[in-house]
Amino acid sequence: MRVILLSCNTPDLKEISEKHRHFSFTFLVDGISRACSHQLVRHRPASYSQQSQRYVSMENFPYVKPKSLEGIEVSMEGRNYNYDEVMEFLGKVYSKFVEAGAPKEDARFVLPNACATRVLFTMNGEELVHFLRLRTCSRAQWEIREMAIKMLIELRRKFPELFKNVGPNCYYLGYCTEGKKSCGRPDEVRKFFKNLEEVNVQNN
Repeated sequence: MRVILLSCNTPDLKEISEKHRHFSFTFLVDGISRACSHQLVRHRPASYSQQSQRYVSMENFPYVKPKSLEGIEVSMEGRNYNYDEVMEFLGKVYSKFVEAGAPKEDARFVLPNACATRVLFTMNGEELVHFLRLRTCSRAQWEIREMAIKMLIELRRKFPELFKNVGPNCYYLGYCTEGKKSCGRPDEVRKFFKNLEEVNVQNN
């Protein structure tokens, strides 16, 4: 997964609030799954452009592999399949439909949510903070959480004063808003986001 902050039109502000909704930030995210992009576009106050599957051949499509599926095999009709074999099989099925005369835009219906995609999107400051508060939370799905954290790292690198206090609600507000669904680790989460830049350096 690659996350790039392409542009922004915000002046040198000390905080983003409702009155700053006209300031925008544009990101390019490459290598996320279609499952992740479906979650992303649910944040409607934004503008999106997504890589098309209509005309490009997807026989050997790139895909995202969840760690939880590594090393697991499933038995179907007397044969065992792992995740990579299923992806390869679906790519071949797609190609067979294309060879049989189906338009690529119709053959793509057999492709999985795992297909990797590229999305260019622009959010205003207000929605961006809202997105980060929700999607950096430990309860967010792992892939979009990874994406949101990478976005936040980019934002803190370029606008440290503006985004130093942005993170999940337990960090941003000082308390968890998840109630009984809380991860129960607020101190650990706050420490992580307080030292996010150091964590990023260590991981690189």
